[in-house]
Amino acid sequence: MPAKWIKSTHPGVRYREHPTRTFKRQKDRYFEINYRRQGKPCFEALGWLSDGMTAGEAATIRGQIVQNIKKGVSPQSIKEMREMAAAAQNAENEAAESEKREAVTFGEMAGLFLEWSADNKKSALQDKIRYEKHLAPRFKDTPIKDISPFHLEKLKSSLKKKKLSPGTITQYLQLTRAIFRKTKGWGHHDCDFPKVDFPKVSNQRVAFLTQDQAAVLLDAVKNKSIQLWCQCVLSLYAGLRFKEVASLELSDLDFEAGTIHVRDSKGGTRHAYITEPIRAMFNEWWTFADKKPGLIFPAYPGGRNRVKKRKKLIDEPKGGISQIRVSPVFHRTVDELGLNDGITDHRQKIVFHTLRHTFASWLVMGGESLQTVKELMGHADITTTRSFNCVSSKFKQQNLPDHPSVPSLSRYRV
Repeated sequence: MPAKWIKSTHPGVRYREHPTRTFKRQKDRYFEINYRRQGKPCFEALGWLSDGMTAGEAATIRGQIVQNIKKGVSPQSIKEMREMAAAAQNAENEAAESEKREAVTFGEMAGLFLEWSADNKKSALQDKIRYEKHLAPRFKDTPIKDISPFHLEKLKSSLKKKKLSPGTITQYLQLTRAIFRKTKGWGHHDCDFPKVDFPKVSNQRVAFLTQDQAAVLLDAVKNKSIQLWCQCVLSLYAGLRFKEVASLELSDLDFEAGTIHVRDSKGGTRHAYITEPIRAMFNEWWTFADKKPGLIFPAYPGGRNRVKKRKKLIDEPKGGISQIRVSPVFHRTVDELGLNDGITDHRQKIVFHTLRHTFASWLVMGGESLQTVKELMGHADITTTRSFNCVSSKFKQQNLPDHPSVPSLSRYRV
């Protein structure tokens, strides 16, 4: 049988007693108030005596609600009162949290970023070195909200005075921006990266090889590493980037159609041609390696894949993992041949990527259209491809007239 409601000595306040529970040597009481709003009776529960509610407190609350109803202001019920109290508490909490976020320093945010970087970025060590060398001394104890465009301009000026290149200065700004954006995304602050102009950097490589240079380089590489030689041939005669070469699988080759399926490349999926030099290269490669599904050029233990050790290494693959960088044998070979002697501009130096540029430059000099070259190179914008047209034209003007003619793409197709 439900407990009976008992009127208190306060108007509009009643209670019921708990059948068994006591509080301060009397039965525990549950209080409720009643009032009229818009002509209708309203009943609202307040709580137990053991939870701190009393008849007097209930009467005070009821009186406030009745007065608010008469004046037409809020709150006009216990529910509204609780909602307003919760909203006020939330606003107070948000203000405190916002104040806390505004107080965080750049150093604290950099610490969080570098911890994340160590587990997720290949350049984690470089990030740490850059931060400790030039960013920490300047910004470590500065609240992140106080870092303005002026501070970043001062950073740029300081790095420039220390003879750092525009590219290096850009890397410092990029790291600062990454710290801002990443930690904001994690909810540690609400600050945007200050608007600042990055130095203009031209990293467009303009070097490419003559046919004689390419032949000498390929022969020298082949004498040291058959796998690296194969990778060079693919870049030189199909225009593949090193990452694309390292990711190639047997299923990507279609010898009947004479095509290579280049997956997930920088400019999207595309096809390259299996030219005669590439076909001959694969025929030779599979006298050393097993022609089996999976990566064609997996990474191997030791990293020094010499011809005389090749068979042993192929029998001991490192889990079929793709290479992440060009073998240092390439750079040593270039140095031994003196291809970079006297060259100080990094854009003119011969690197593995130069083979890809050579592929494009030869095609342009051989009369292929820029649109064709763009598609073979996997460029997203033909503006990038036009740079080969300029370089190739300049080469024709400045070099000896008996420079060997460059075969067009049609001669390479099979």
